[in-house]
Amino acid sequence: MRIAVALFAIVLAFVPLEAAAETIKEIKVERLGSPGAPPPKTSPETIIYIARIDVGDDWNEGMVGDIKTRLNTSGLFKGEANVFSEAMGDGGVRVYLQVDDKHSWIIAPAFYNQPTNVGGGVGYGENNLFGKNQKLLLYGQVATGDTFLIGAWVVPAINDTRLYSQLDLYLRSSRNIEYASPTKYLDDPVAVRQSRIHYFNIGGKLGIELYRGLKLDTRLRAAKVSYLDLELLPGATLANSGIDCGMIDCTNPANIPAPSVDGNDVSSETSLTIDRRASYYGVQEGYRYSASFETSVEGLGSDFRYYLAGVSLFRATKVLDRHNFIVKGQVQYGSRLPFHQELRTGGTSMRGWLNDQFRGNFRAGGNIEYHFPFLGIRLPGVGPMAIRGLLFGDAAYTTFTKTSDNLEARGYLPGAQARGLAPMKTSVGIGTRFFLRDIVLPLLGLDFGYGLESGDYQVYLAIGLTD
Repeated sequence: MRIAVALFAIVLAFVPLEAAAETIKEIKVERLGSPGAPPPKTSPETIIYIARIDVGDDWNEGMVGDIKTRLNTSGLFKGEANVFSEAMGDGGVRVYLQVDDKHSWIIAPAFYNQPTNVGGGVGYGENNLFGKNQKLLLYGQVATGDTFLIGAWVVPAINDTRLYSQLDLYLRSSRNIEYASPTKYLDDPVAVRQSRIHYFNIGGKLGIELYRGLKLDTRLRAAKVSYLDLELLPGATLANSGIDCGMIDCTNPANIPAPSVDGNDVSSETSLTIDRRASYYGVQEGYRYSASFETSVEGLGSDFRYYLAGVSLFRATKVLDRHNFIVKGQVQYGSRLPFHQELRTGGTSMRGWLNDQFRGNFRAGGNIEYHFPFLGIRLPGVGPMAIRGLLFGDAAYTTFTKTSDNLEARGYLPGAQARGLAPMKTSVGIGTRFFLRDIVLPLLGLDFGYGLESGDYQVYLAIGLTD
């Protein structure tokens, strides 16, 4: 027995005892590299919230790396955040968070040239409203395709709690070009019908972050929808438009059926998202998975009856420190969708094809992109600018699965329910992005996309606020 006790004592002598946990007694927020300077624009409460620590929490030096990562990837600060602690003599520590604010707002013009849509506008973006990490965007543009005004106010943490909100406004007047339904795999559908939609929308969202990056929210929105300026295009035939221009006057808009009826659209959408993405000087890392369900609310005055469900994924992997490999994917299905809610493919959603060239109530698709540094320069008075290249591949299967139950609200073109591989379209291409390091907004984007099934290419140019 004595021998056993002696051996146990010897073992204990060589086992390191865990240090007593220290307690955070005070947190000080300071401007990085400027002793005695005024504090950063970002409020101390917001910086502490981003760091995810508080007075009374346990503290150990192993927490420093995680806190620095949260501050560095928040998008609010330039340079490397500095985090350290000092003993206070009573078993507690004082934690220092030292950061330096980025320039948080920008007013910039925008110009873009996309297939079927050329225009420009001006926008204002604020990334740190009131020093509370709130986002404000105001942007208006005039274009041959889409003329609109958009405004959004995003509060990521209401009073530094787990609750978040968003208010948004979207006023749009757009030219719609509908294309013949694809009839074969190697196909480039022609434009058949054109109209203009007036879409005036307002919405609000309220949500809660259940756990780090796991969010549940609901959004209520209301829109007024109307159609005008109907016409058949030169590619229209009896087979793809359903109209015999030899029997009626096709130049009279009254003889052309609208794609949908006018009305009010009120809907609610519930989303569950886990978002663990981080961006550091334009290089992204992490993942985002989301599931959503939207349904019309007839009880609040909606003239349309439909639902739309979907799941999506985003995965970004950092390669060779400054390279990015990004994978995106989504599957969506809707029932009795009105024209303005239909799932669309083409344009920037699938480069190499015309804007919204394919429509449906079902869509499954994905994108892969490889981003790499191309050139870095320093602009006098502006700072470092990074030019990054990308290689991409896009694919989507978009079709109508059922149209017979929605004929009172939707004027489909003939053959809308395509079968087989006909709705499957793919593209490949190259592009480039210009970033200002201290703003981290792509100020120029240029993509060349080649549609594999059409054998044609499209060019997409955006200058200014390109995100």
